[in-house]
Amino acid sequence: MDDAAVDCLVCHDQTGKYAGSKGECGYTDGSVDLLKVAQSVAKPTRSNCGSCHWYGGGGNNVKHGDMDAALADPSREHDVHMGGMDFQCQDCHTTENHKIAGRSTTSSVSEGPVACTDCHDSRPHDKSSAMLSKLNDHTDAVSCEACHIPEYAKDAPTTTLWDWSQSGREDKVLENNGKKKRILSKKKGLLIREKNLTPEYEWYNGTHKRYLKGDPINREAGTQINPPQGDIHDPEARITPYKIMKGVEPADPVNGHLIVPKLFGDGGYFETYDWVDAAEKGMAAAGLDFSGEVVFVETIMHWRLNHQVAPKEEAFSCLDCHGCDKVMDFRALGYEGDPADVGGRSAGRQ
Repeated sequence: MDDAAVDCLVCHDQTGKYAGSKGECGYTDGSVDLLKVAQSVAKPTRSNCGSCHWYGGGGNNVKHGDMDAALADPSREHDVHMGGMDFQCQDCHTTENHKIAGRSTTSSVSEGPVACTDCHDSRPHDKSSAMLSKLNDHTDAVSCEACHIPEYAKDAPTTTLWDWSQSGREDKVLENNGKKKRILSKKKGLLIREKNLTPEYEWYNGTHKRYLKGDPINREAGTQINPPQGDIHDPEARITPYKIMKGVEPADPVNGHLIVPKLFGDGGYFETYDWVDAAEKGMAAAGLDFSGEVVFVETIMHWRLNHQVAPKEEAFSCLDCHGCDKVMDFRALGYEGDPADVGGRSAGRQ
């Protein structure tokens, strides 16, 4: 990355007043007192990191599900590391020469791995306790986060469905019961936002595939945007918690790929609400063929959960996974049944 293109003040301002001007490609808002901002610079805090990461997707906790504004000053129950021990982001996302360790779920960006075992033993439970010692055997197949993030979107709701086919209609709240909100947005379509959610679980070996523009769609099973890689046969994979976000997005039924629409400005969709026109302009700019037809297809996006780690006394117990109301679908994960009955992952390797 060109250092001259980096705005240092986004990460180092401590006034909380530094901001860009909307629609001005990152140029500073004219109302900002730049002298005061420059005199405030210091090592980044959680709020500096959160000014981007908490609000991705257009609002607080919209994207990730486990990263929200409550992390500025969280309780121990909200996040045991940031609330219970006052961790800053850099305590886990260690930094050297401005390269920040971390591995993106949705893009190929990676400047170094971050793992629970950077601080914790790979078999961390008390060996003198028979039950806790048994948990150590789980670490060969189960990630730490799978047990220690039993719930996400604890404070702010997160988007679980984004249906673009419903856009262009009048803004309206369809449902709001405190835990689930269904709204119609003229710009964005039907949005479902939920809180206090139990994760979904997938095998993850440290890599994701990504849908790239022009890739084929799957109209029957839904198009995977960034599926995690690994399965029960992969010794590097662990069962990992995810937020799943379903989408309904425009696609070209003739060429069989998702459409890159022009949304903003200059006759974009947010001005015309004409999908065919927006597709023609956007696909020409993207260098993709467009047949002139638009349909809407289901997409599936995975957001890996790493934050909002619960205190150990609130982690899942044995019965949460192996009881009647188990949170995991073991057959979907490749087991013949509950591994407490049929054996661990080695029993599933044929």
